[in-house]
Amino acid sequence: MRRSWARLKARLHPLLDPALSWPAARRARRTLAALPDGDYSAGVAVPYYAQFASPARIYDYIHRGYDGRRDPNWRAFGADDPAEYAFWAPRVCALAVLKMAIEALTPHRPTLWQLVQEGLALGGYTVRDAAGRWVDEGWYVSAQVQLAARYGVHAQPRAYVSPLDVCAHVYAGHLVAATVTPTLGERPDVPLRGYGGHVVLVHGFGWRAGRPTHVVLHNPSGRHAELRADARIPARRFARAFAHRLMVLRAAH
Repeated sequence: MRRSWARLKARLHPLLDPALSWPAARRARRTLAALPDGDYSAGVAVPYYAQFASPARIYDYIHRGYDGRRDPNWRAFGADDPAEYAFWAPRVCALAVLKMAIEALTPHRPTLWQLVQEGLALGGYTVRDAAGRWVDEGWYVSAQVQLAARYGVHAQPRAYVSPLDVCAHVYAGHLVAATVTPTLGERPDVPLRGYGGHVVLVHGFGWRAGRPTHVVLHNPSGRHAELRADARIPARRFARAFAHRLMVLRAAH
């Protein structure tokens, strides 16, 4: 029953989310109405981290089944052995985004493996359910919020929002963890597929003639170098990839 409900929700989200996001889009449009043409950023230096230990191999991980146990840089993840790294690296886009935000906003420098362990202790990921069945789902938003707070970052989840909301939050000086399709990490000649399932960190955008021209983001699984750190994604492509959910990240005071 649980899996059937999850599949039904997954089918409904792409149909309902754009309509339910319309009120938020209208508010964001009012916020940005008088914005002069220009390029805008959240105003903080944001380091880049891939979720994989060897960013140059991300294409091979995604498309050629590269075995993470063979990655010579697996120790950079902080794991205790290559098998642990190989299991978790494909599953930590949200934690990689959180690590980037933590280092941008606070003095803390956790490894991805530290975040995995602490997130698991918070019940943030389910590999198998109580009956031992394979589930493989997470990272849950509640655990991400708690994990961010441990490191001095206030995380505010928001659903049913538009790409304009992403711009409005960046304009306000916030970092934005945006939920997108994983295929946003492909070059523009590759069609976007799927809905949600991946997280990127937006920290800038361009604005011309009353509308966004592009967003600037860190993608922890960009398949090519230009799609990883400070990737400039055309606004229309980002809008098609965006799943109308985000998390606003700012320093806790």
